[in-house]
Amino acid sequence: MIKRMKAPAWLAGGAVLAVAAGCAPVVPVIGGSAVLGTAVFEERTTLAALNDTDIELGIANRLGNHSGELYRDVFVDVTEGAVVLTGSVPRPEDRVAATEAAWATPGVVSVEDALEVAGDGGTNAYFGDVSISNRLRFVLLTDPDIRSINYNVTTVDRTVHLTGLARSAKELQRVIDHAREVEGVRRVVSHVLTIDDPRRVARIARGG
Repeated sequence: MIKRMKAPAWLAGGAVLAVAAGCAPVVPVIGGSAVLGTAVFEERTTLAALNDTDIELGIANRLGNHSGELYRDVFVDVTEGAVVLTGSVPRPEDRVAATEAAWATPGVVSVEDALEVAGDGGTNAYFGDVSISNRLRFVLLTDPDIRSINYNVTTVDRTVHLTGLARSAKELQRVIDHAREVEGVRRVVSHVLTIDDPRRVARIARGG
């Protein structure tokens, strides 16, 4: 899995378990076969999951071509062509460049800019955000009432961003409640749609 793509909750949870067991960290690489395997359990179709992976790779390539800093600072999540950009960039023009890179990528149907403009919070802040994300992913993974594979978690400056597809509003609220209960979380922002959300239904009807 490339740097700009977040691990689904089931994979991230496994990484948490590995670290807890004292194993050396492993950088996973997700290929087409893995996408096919996980898509079986997602609310997205297999074709949509593959298309989303292509879009993430395309955006990552454009970010990298712009600058190494933009590639490093911007996180990209794609669900059925809908892009959410999160992270913290140093200048307003970096937000514009990231948004332009996303829109320039074939297959993108919408772009939500959730980027923050701020200085570097330092190593401690970064690892604090990683810790929040991993703890939440583990909670989602172990909750039998949540299909954790449908959700991605990114934390920036103690703000948790949730992306993906929820099977119901009740499930989504449960995810949000879990996020709010994680120690250190300052705010929770949901970019998640339910599978019957009118915006999603309309997008599918348009073939997007």
